[in-house]
Amino acid sequence: MLFFLDHVYLLLKSIEKSLENNMNDKKMRNLFLKYLNNTISSEELNLLCHYCRIDENDAELHVLLKEYFEMETSLDNLAVHSNFEQLKENSWRNIEKRIKDEPDSKRTVGSFRFKFSIAASLLILGSFSFYMFSRLKADKTKAIELQDIQPGKEQAKLIVSDGTVYTLNGRSEEVISDRNGIRYKDGDTLAQIASNELMTLLTPRGGNYKLTLQDGTRVWLNAQSSLRYPTFFSGKERVVELKGEAYFEVAHNSKQPFIVNTAAQKVKVLGTSFNINAYANENSTITTLVTGRVQINDKSDRKLQVLVPRQQANNNGTTVTVENVDTDLYTAWKDGTFRFRSTPLPDALRQIERWYDLEIDYRDIPESIKIHASIARDSNLSTVIHALEKITGLKFNVKGRSVSMMK
Repeated sequence: MLFFLDHVYLLLKSIEKSLENNMNDKKMRNLFLKYLNNTISSEELNLLCHYCRIDENDAELHVLLKEYFEMETSLDNLAVHSNFEQLKENSWRNIEKRIKDEPDSKRTVGSFRFKFSIAASLLILGSFSFYMFSRLKADKTKAIELQDIQPGKEQAKLIVSDGTVYTLNGRSEEVISDRNGIRYKDGDTLAQIASNELMTLLTPRGGNYKLTLQDGTRVWLNAQSSLRYPTFFSGKERVVELKGEAYFEVAHNSKQPFIVNTAAQKVKVLGTSFNINAYANENSTITTLVTGRVQINDKSDRKLQVLVPRQQANNNGTTVTVENVDTDLYTAWKDGTFRFRSTPLPDALRQIERWYDLEIDYRDIPESIKIHASIARDSNLSTVIHALEKITGLKFNVKGRSVSMMK
């Protein structure tokens, strides 16, 4: 059943573009889920049927199904289509028999059960096509998976100021650093630190990790990033140094402000949650405030801007601009999602490059193309590339860990 629902969802996504001029995507999706869960009312089914044009021409959805099936398969088309047509005929015979077995009193064109049977026939046809598709692709998919690039994972190194390096256990996902030393979140001790040491948490390309500091502040460190911090905080300020990207949930302490130093700025907070993107290969340092209040200073500690929730500061090294934003777009990475909304294609590709440890040739990548998508970060690279190709209409060439545009 889960296999069937998963593929029906993919089917729904594939026909959204064809229906977008006639429906509201969110409403359509909600109606479709109600239909799958068998909780849809007669009125709602009428609306769903209208969206899918089942009332007017139930063959149209069949055409979309077949187009999707043909688009997805890259095997011998003649063999696939031959089997597809046979499965289609078998499916229609079974559905026609079910409809004929309905009492005449329940089989009027306007009836709920009759429309349900018509819609079910198309879904069953779709399930047959996906079943056939999966059978024919099974061996080829296994071969592709062996060559595919896996997504990033929880991995990092912790470097002590004396040069000692600890390779962190990815299964634990989080390390805690305090006066008692360094331990994993599950309680296993990593190291005993007798004095206040400067530590560096370092994530490679294709890695991220979580850290809880001595004061209770939590940090999510994105791929190809580093955070330098003391074992415990002393003095008037809690100071850390960031390269790359991190999301902070800072423990409140009005007497000891929390300072995040980057190459371009200082961010001063008392207790709040925010994201900083300070990669060296990005044009600006971007600070996105989720809750609380932050003050952005330059390197000489001169105040530049103060942010309130749902504001973002863009510091290009010369000027700082502030705008209101949807903060979820800039923090979704920590929850396992790439979220793009009118994002220039090169900007999106740099995120993908870091997470999959790639080398992307940007020379032929058009900067004018902007994308709107949500992609799970636990997807294999082939899935992400396929999604980008569908969205942009471009073709990418992947050789090993090198990606370029196909001319």
